[in-house]
Amino acid sequence: MPASETLGLRVVQHLPSRAGYGPRPGEIDAVLQRGPTKWIEEQLDPQADPELDQRLSRYPTLSYTTSRILALYNADPRSIGVILDEFTSAKVVRAVHGTNQLEEVLVDFWFNHFNVFVNDGFDRYSISSYERDAIRPHVLGRFRDLLQAASLHPAMLYYLDNYLNTLPRRVGNRVTGGINENHGRELLELHTVGVDAGYSQADVVEASRCLTGHGIDNLNTSGAYLYRATNHDNDSKQVFGLSVTAGGGEGDVQRLFEHLASHPATARHISKRLCQRFVADDPPAGLVARLADVFLRTNGDLREVVKALFGSAEFWAEAFGSGKPRTPLEFVAGALRASGAEVQNPRAVRAALGDMGMPLYACNPPTGYSNRGAEWLNPSSQLYRMNFALDLSAGAVFGVTADVRALVRSGGGDPDNPRSAAEAINREVFGRTLSSATLAAASRVEASGPVAVPVRVAGLLFASPEMQVR
Repeated sequence: MPASETLGLRVVQHLPSRAGYGPRPGEIDAVLQRGPTKWIEEQLDPQADPELDQRLSRYPTLSYTTSRILALYNADPRSIGVILDEFTSAKVVRAVHGTNQLEEVLVDFWFNHFNVFVNDGFDRYSISSYERDAIRPHVLGRFRDLLQAASLHPAMLYYLDNYLNTLPRRVGNRVTGGINENHGRELLELHTVGVDAGYSQADVVEASRCLTGHGIDNLNTSGAYLYRATNHDNDSKQVFGLSVTAGGGEGDVQRLFEHLASHPATARHISKRLCQRFVADDPPAGLVARLADVFLRTNGDLREVVKALFGSAEFWAEAFGSGKPRTPLEFVAGALRASGAEVQNPRAVRAALGDMGMPLYACNPPTGYSNRGAEWLNPSSQLYRMNFALDLSAGAVFGVTADVRALVRSGGGDPDNPRSAAEAINREVFGRTLSSATLAAASRVEASGPVAVPVRVAGLLFASPEMQVR
């Protein structure tokens, strides 16, 4: 293959692997025909996906409000298991079968940025609404809107204890209520300016005072957001360079969100986080600075920031690097997509993610799952990844069908010839970018008992070093 063609294929293969969960069979050729620029434009402007909607129609509880979920739980506690089963299954289906791949990656990214824990009491009932109503609509919108939607959603107010954050009152000899600093601290440290921005403990307290009164009407019935004016600290406040005058009431937090969302430290923090996800664990400082400038110039327009990232030389240079290690979710979704799998029942897939250390929506700390690929490399997880790839190729993942023999044929290969099978999968899925060492290893396999050649070849390629990175 000419060197120029190899370079072009690497560039094209890089896109669905970094800006999505990886290519499905034949997708590399489709991207090549449309051109990378067109593919990016389409992903930045996600359209309706009727086929995905049809798949998701199997999960009717996805549209349920928190109040409806609570009502069902109060009538029958077993119902929450069904609801969470559908919610977590939908994430797998979207990642594997959705055409708006960038949107799904960004939903995952921003959920982790504004993490809540599915097993934390009330969040079991409100987490579906949280992703649907607070995260998903804003991932390509303004950061200011995303910040408010996530911060004031009942799931976040519960997770970070802000429903307990109230103006302290003296009743006789007792003091009731009081400032809870959890939400104020994470708002600064994780969600906006970042831990190295130079804020003080006093800023944490003052931010928490702005958040007083913002809570939940009833944890057992409606579970809706409610601002209680009598619980709000209405005195003046000073937060990280922002002066909040007394008497602002509910508007105090709006002014705080506006201040933090437009702060240069937030622009840098968010830009670095995005670069870590899409470029490198330790991203180039120059790229972070340029994206931060776009963030500030566009008033936090996340679509424009991501667009600038994909237009950067640093992003494309990664197409020729060693790759960024995939998280378990990225690996599993990537392998399923590469195999052309049909996911009818994602439970076994979800169980595999748990085995690899990444159960869906189950990260307890507010940091969310790590954005650094290197932190997901460990012997135990790698063993589970290899076993998953082999099981997938053999049709041994319950609820998932993948016809690797048909995959080889679609790539113009002979399923019974190891070398031909490996080269066919390389063409159809990897855009002919597999290393000679990987192809050589897959070409040496032989049938073993009931395990046919294409199964063994595909299993090795889906567990290969190239599949472990993006």
